[in-house]
Amino acid sequence: MADKNLPMFVGVDQVQYDVGCSRAKAYDIIKKLNVRLQAEHPKAIVVAGKINRIYYEEACLKSGI
Repeated sequence: MADKNLPMFVGVDQVQYDVGCSRAKAYDIIKKLNVRLQAEHPKAIVVAGKINRIYYEEACLKSGI
C-alpha cells in the first residue's frame, strides 16, 4: 500500500511518468479517473488535476489503464 510519507494525491507529472504519455493525455486520464471515483464513491474528495493516490494505484498500476 502507499507509504505514509507520500502525498494523498498524485499529480500529472507522476501519471506521465507511470504511463509514459504526454502531459495532455495524463490530464485526460486524471479527469476520467476522477469521474469514475466520484461515481463509485460520491462522498470522495476530488481535486481537479490530481487523483487520489490509493484509487490511482488500485485502478491503474495494478490492473493497467
